[in-house]
Amino acid sequence: MSKPNGHLRIPDASPDTPASYYYGEGDIQPPVPEEIEQKLRKVGGVNDLVSDLANRIQREVAERKQAIGGVDHMWVMLSDITDFNPACTSVVTLRDHVTVEMLAEQLVKQGEKFPRYRQRLDNTGRLLHGATFVDDPDFNVLDHIRVMRLPEPAGKRELDALVGEVIAEPWDLERPLYNMVIVENYHDDDGAKCAVIAKGHHTLADGQGFVISQLYITSYYDDLREMMDGAASKISKAKRGLLLPSEYNKSLKPLDRYSSNPLAAPLIQLFLGLLFWISYVFSTIVSIFWSTYQAFRLATFFFLTFWRIEMVVDTPPASQRSTKREFSSSRVFSLQDVKLCQQAFSGVRPGAAVAGIPKDQRKNVRSKVKHVTLNDVVCSIMVDVLADEIKAKPAPRDAWGKLKREINKVLPSPIPLFVPISIRAPGDWSMRNLSTGSNVYLNPSPNLSTSNVSIREIYEHIHQCRHELSLFKHSAWPKACFHVLQLSGQAPVIFPLSWFPKRNEHKWYVRVMRRFVLKPIADACLQSCKCSFAS
Repeated sequence: MSKPNGHLRIPDASPDTPASYYYGEGDIQPPVPEEIEQKLRKVGGVNDLVSDLANRIQREVAERKQAIGGVDHMWVMLSDITDFNPACTSVVTLRDHVTVEMLAEQLVKQGEKFPRYRQRLDNTGRLLHGATFVDDPDFNVLDHIRVMRLPEPAGKRELDALVGEVIAEPWDLERPLYNMVIVENYHDDDGAKCAVIAKGHHTLADGQGFVISQLYITSYYDDLREMMDGAASKISKAKRGLLLPSEYNKSLKPLDRYSSNPLAAPLIQLFLGLLFWISYVFSTIVSIFWSTYQAFRLATFFFLTFWRIEMVVDTPPASQRSTKREFSSSRVFSLQDVKLCQQAFSGVRPGAAVAGIPKDQRKNVRSKVKHVTLNDVVCSIMVDVLADEIKAKPAPRDAWGKLKREINKVLPSPIPLFVPISIRAPGDWSMRNLSTGSNVYLNPSPNLSTSNVSIREIYEHIHQCRHELSLFKHSAWPKACFHVLQLSGQAPVIFPLSWFPKRNEHKWYVRVMRRFVLKPIADACLQSCKCSFAS
């Protein structure tokens, strides 16, 4: 037997030659056959591994689908860094008494329609996974209802004070994030016999979504549903060219009679569909142009004013910051009054929108140029009210406050308002934050606080505010920022406020970053506007 080139060459041998004859002591011994059961165990282990991996992927996908949006999560992170209390509040006055049992019955129905009312937050504080709403196993609707009484005379002033106290109450993130308060002895001149205060955490929904969910338990729900669903249906038809030509533009009214013609109708439908989408593309291009201009103005005003903003209320030292809140509601104004303002101040000059039109035909008049909206009128009034309130404040006593007031006398000092923008599609009833927004910087009128003010001065002031608000309305940046921020719902690490959570304050560098970096920046952004305006 020889081993040329390291290979074993076996000479002729009888079948009875033992295997040991061919192997020396240094040779590799033949492998020992494995037991069948051992092989099966190995195969079973691989299957278990694959099954476990599949289950993990399935859970991951489910968590990703259930994760709340980045804007929803932003409110949780913002309140973790600052003392900001993110609350949506509604107050309803009723002409009949409401019992706990009556309200509880309606809230059960509400929870079936909007499940977040019986769910609590879970998975908060993770960097690569968004928070989710999960069913609370201990949920009891009665735990979210309180009955309170106002001190006499139990009118509007006392109710406003109570609402302020309710808004200021802290949140317990371990339970469903809403509360209801029945004020059983409230009364007013309109015949109200009680009031109901509803408060929900902003992570549940934006203001519009919260109000929609509250109206669900009222008699107005059916009218609201019909209105919202009707708007959604109309938009869907407009995209496909299925509306009457006059519904796209009044100048197309002569084409209405051809909409039912078997030959002309398809051509008109194609024309109207193309008209809609061409208009949409054109408006998008215009929006991108104005967005750049508006973003530049916004950034300029922000950096020129955020450090010298004078708040309407006094700001105490950080160590003495009040946890209380104030609430007040204005008298309801009629939409007829708004229409009168629109008719008086729309157009190229005061009264131009209704010039030559009889009074009985002015109801639906709309100016083709420089049309004044509800927001234009209300914002122009609000900016003057805020300016007068600040002007009436006592002179500041600290050095920084005195310096800011002197600087504001020299530099332009527009009033910043934060104006929300709803991007909720008509017919969307979901409880989510589907709003974005931006600061708008409006200049108060120097003369409107005096009694000798001309109609022309009022017109110029309203249209100056209208111009600024028009830039804001046509800007695409707030919507783009909304969609970018939504991504942080899947990975909160995208949002800097999540990097140093409060639960890690036992680490010195987390305390330093929270106190000297994140909190000052967040407070500066929150205080960069004097008020938030919603309509």
